Amino acid sequence: MALPKGDQYNEAVQNPRVSFADTELKTAKVETGMFDLPKPYSGGFTVTFKLQTPTTNYAVRCFTRDISDIQRRYQAISSFFASKPSRYFVEAKYLKDGIRVSGTFFPVIKMKWMEGEPLNFYLENNRNNKAKLQTLLSDFLNMVAELESFGIAHGDLQQGNIIVKNDRLFLIDYDGMYLPTLSGLKSNELGHPNFQHPQRSANHYSARIDRFSSIVIYLSLRALIAKPALWKYHNGENIILKSQDIADLNNSPAITELNSIAEIKPLVERFVGICHLDFDKVPSLNEFISGSFNYDKNKVGKIAVKNSQYDVLDAKMKGTILEHFGEKVEVIGYISNQYKGITRLGSSYYFLNVGSYPNQTFTLTVWSEGIAALSSAGKSPTSLVNKWVSAIGIITSYAERPQMIIDSASQIQILNNEQEAKDRLSLKKISPGIGSRNAKHKSVLEQIQERKKIQDKEAEVFNNIYKNIPATPTAQTSPTSKPKPTPPAQHTTKSQTNQPISQTSNKTTSTSTTENEGCSVGIVVAAIFGFIGAGITENVGGFIAGAIGGFILYSIFTTD
Repeated sequence: MALPKGDQYNEAVQNPRVSFADTELKTAKVETGMFDLPKPYSGGFTVTFKLQTPTTNYAVRCFTRDISDIQRRYQAISSFFASKPSRYFVEAKYLKDGIRVSGTFFPVIKMKWMEGEPLNFYLENNRNNKAKLQTLLSDFLNMVAELESFGIAHGDLQQGNIIVKNDRLFLIDYDGMYLPTLSGLKSNELGHPNFQHPQRSANHYSARIDRFSSIVIYLSLRALIAKPALWKYHNGENIILKSQDIADLNNSPAITELNSIAEIKPLVERFVGICHLDFDKVPSLNEFISGSFNYDKNKVGKIAVKNSQYDVLDAKMKGTILEHFGEKVEVIGYISNQYKGITRLGSSYYFLNVGSYPNQTFTLTVWSEGIAALSSAGKSPTSLVNKWVSAIGIITSYAERPQMIIDSASQIQILNNEQEAKDRLSLKKISPGIGSRNAKHKSVLEQIQERKKIQDKEAEVFNNIYKNIPATPTAQTSPTSKPKPTPPAQHTTKSQTNQPISQTSNKTTSTSTTENEGCSVGIVVAAIFGFIGAGITENVGGFIAGAIGGFILYSIFTTD
């Protein structure tokens, strides 16, 4: 059975009493955003919603892709921690009849919502507080030691899955966990590439799968304690190091700067060494710290890294991007066009287009919150124009044109040139090869019908959100032209200002449809007369003669 998409879950959670079978979730209220619509948290295989009850808040994780043996995995996790409790984990339950979408129940994971902030957010706010970072590092060492002693592994140890609450660490997202009772399975996810060994594959599924990522995080924390300014290498998807650094260790600016810090220089040398080791030979964190393992200090050369945490899409491929509606992806493109508008409340917004308006293939939408976030990072929407960029976010659309909302500076990375853009597009998403996209399980007709439903829903949601937020548009200009005066305020919405609908186009479509219908009727008449002719003459010639005659008669009687 095909799984629902993000927008379908988004609609279902608005009515918990009907959509959930679980008694606690039935009485819950979904967390909403600024437009009073459910606030989704996107993950690799799931879209997560925060459900609030009078006593407890829950994270409800809804699957957008198949995960192999997910029920068996979570039953094993529950059984394991019932016998070996850990303060680093929170209770998680697999609900087979989790959420009802279009009359059918689909599974969800229900777990207590962990109030706190992801590790990278905590580091951004506390990177200059050496005492806090040292306390955090100590807790991290204890957490890794506990996992090793239990003989288990998280499977995707990275900043987004480590939550900091009251300066203490907690782990979330257990889809890829390894437990001894699951040793006969394969990995169903390969983790974030900025934290994973380049050789990791689905066949690597043991208590060792967290070793490399724990070393990456440990080295990054040690480096920040020594030099907080290294945070400049953080791009929202890493701490300091990223997969491209591992791919070319000799020419990595981050590795070079880390190597210049005397107190961590031995650790950097060991890290370079383990990047060249086979996956199964990566040492434990304790062995890495002590240096009690073997590696070739003279090993040099580039390392093949062809993985990305998200699907990497070309901004010119409009149709391909639309297939990822509701998913978090990375889009690569050249921003060639901008549009600025001002709401009646005085808030500015920008549409940054790939391609010339109105034929753009992809748009970055930057509301006032996004403008402020970019400004605090020393950027502005206009600074992205005439630049190759990488943008990471959730795909939405309007009028069949894909869009992505930018509300954080870390979502955007300016690329050096077109070649770097091509290199990024050549990256492949980490995939263990055992999951699949929903579309692969559907017929062509089902996909067409679903796309139509999505388009209708997009227009409905977009119009409902912005119908009461009229905007004052400013003239669209190219970066080389002089700005034109702002025209008087018009009663248009944000989306309508940027996406006008051509009436001429509608007329053309109507005329074309009428002509096609007439042609179809003529063919049917010709076929009927053809069969009559064949019945009389009992040969093919009779069919041909009858068909020609029928079509001629039809043409005579239908000519004005």
